[in-house]
Order: sequence, then structure tokens, then C-alpha cells
Amino acid sequence: MASSTPPLVDDDLAAAIGADRAAQWGVDRGPQGPSIRVAHLNGRPVAALLTTRRPATLATKIAHVWRAADDPEADDALARLVQEEVADAERRGDLAVKWQRDDDVATPESLGFTRMRTPYRSGAGTEGTTTGHIRWLRETHHVEPPYYSQTSSFSCGAVTALLASEIRGSGGFVDGADNRDIELDFWRRASNYPTCEPVGLAVALRESFSDDAGRSPVEVFLDTEGPVLLESYSTRFDRAFRAELQEHSLHRARASDVAVRRDRVGVEQIAARIRGGELALLLIDLEPMYGFSVPHWVLAHAATDDAVLVQDPWISANWGETWVDAHEVPIALPQLDRMLAWGEERYRGVVFVRGA
Repeated sequence: MASSTPPLVDDDLAAAIGADRAAQWGVDRGPQGPSIRVAHLNGRPVAALLTTRRPATLATKIAHVWRAADDPEADDALARLVQEEVADAERRGDLAVKWQRDDDVATPESLGFTRMRTPYRSGAGTEGTTTGHIRWLRETHHVEPPYYSQTSSFSCGAVTALLASEIRGSGGFVDGADNRDIELDFWRRASNYPTCEPVGLAVALRESFSDDAGRSPVEVFLDTEGPVLLESYSTRFDRAFRAELQEHSLHRARASDVAVRRDRVGVEQIAARIRGGELALLLIDLEPMYGFSVPHWVLAHAATDDAVLVQDPWISANWGETWVDAHEVPIALPQLDRMLAWGEERYRGVVFVRGA
């Protein structure tokens, strides 16, 4: 009854779902590899779903669903399509299937999905009425964290730090507040203009905590000496003033209880520390997920034996992503090992945060 089709809406399906929905389903999804499943009865489409999958992750997203309102068997047909997608995700080794819901076509809870918490109103992709559901395919043993999307192209480090602080119970974003001001104020304190380098980010995060001196709630691993994240700057001034700021951040770290480690931390150790209750701010390269290299901060908040769950503050809204794609993102440890490196030296930056 069900069949998989290429990620282009064919004429029969387009006629069934209507021009507006066909245009929505035909949006360029970039590297996400969209696919469409269609159920037919009596030679005509009665249900369909469009799925996407961000590369280098262990999650599939049901982005859109449709069922024929005039066919009494359409609801059952759509449910079978969803279960087929879940079964395929399990065969692929996925950790989760997500469901982005912006209409009342189906009830995800009846198919084993749980509604995720509403994100903070923040960057593009968090606005509107879209709700998100998730079905975990393996147990993850964690509490769902809040989600906030960066509102500028350069504030990912600040957002991950503020989310870590909020999860820890040490402040962060606030319902009903001007969270963009909170985001940019923290970025100003942590920035190397415009990026946040690991030591400076760790220092700003530690200074935002009220913990007594000597408790060492923040530890940074950066397995290289000298300034980092300067590869794109060609002029002497652009490099020199940022290097000077980094030296100042290192001085502040050494004068505080922020531990700065120069050995390379392994992904298995990162996962083990997260399972032990710590949070980890990770400096990654976006290339495995998006196909282009950009340094970027994400927050790892939970882990299994072979994967970590991250909050990614970046949403590629121009490729049809919403907060559902960037919230609770599972990444296998081999993929994390590939992402967690930057520059010609492939150095690794990780900031650990212990509980209050």
C-alpha cells in the first residue's frame, strides 16, 4: 500500500494536497535529504508524509503530513506511514524520530510521540505555532532542557553558556524578559569579536556564577598553545588585538579557579562526564551537518554510551528548519569526534560545567 518516492512532489500528489502545500513541501532542504512516503487506496493518494534528516545526526524529522479528509481510511493509512518511518529509523540506528506539527492533521501522542517543551521566542524558526514531538527509540535517561535560538550570526557561544547556566540553576534566559538583551550582554563579556574562544567563554561563564572561590565549577580543555580562531584574519591588527584579548582571558582564568587544560579530551571522556552530571560546551565545525566549515558552539547536556544530545543554537530556516531540528540533537561519538576540531591544527575546545 505504501511507497517511497523521490523528494519531489509528483503530479498526483500535488493535485491531492493542493498547490500551497505542494509548494511548501517543495522548499529547498539543502543537505537534509528530504523524502516523501505516500499511501494509495484505489489508485489515488490518501496520506503522505515528508521527512528530513540533518546529516551527521541520529534523528529523523517528520516535517509535514497530509491525509485525505474525505477518506475514512486515511487516518489509518497515515498512521501506517509514520510507523514505517519509525521502523526505518530504527534500522538506520537513529536515536529519535521528531514530528514537527503545525496543523491538526494527526495526533502524534497516539503514535508514541511526546510533546517537547515550547522554546523561548528567539531566532528565526522559533516563532509561530509550530509544536514539536519526539519518539525516543532508545532510552536516554535525561531531563529535557530549554531551547533558545541565537538571534545573531555570532552569538552561539553566549547562547550555549546561558543555557548551561539556566540548566545548572545559576541564571540564564527568563520567560517574559528581553532575552536578546541577556544574550548580547553575555556575548559582549565573552566575545573575541565576533567569536567566543574557549578560555574567554569559560571565564565569562565562571564570573556569572555566584559559587564561592575555589569550587572550580568550570574547566576548559584546549589542546593548543597561543591564540585560536584567528584563521580567517589576514591583517596584523585583526590578529594582534584578538590575540591580546585571549591572553588577557588566560590571565583572568589563571587568577581564578577556572582550570585550563592543554591535553586533548576524548569524546568517550566527554560522554562519560556528561553521564556523570556535567554539561559540555563544544566548539565544533558545522561542515559534517551543513556542508560548509564554520566554527560553532553547541551545548551537550545528556549522553548515552555511544552518543551525546546537544542543543544547537543555529537553525537553518532558509532550508526549512525550525527549532525542532536543533533541539535534542543526537550525535554519535564517531561523528562528534569528526566535528570537534577546528583550524589547520584541528585543535579541540571544550568547556565543562559542573552542577551548583
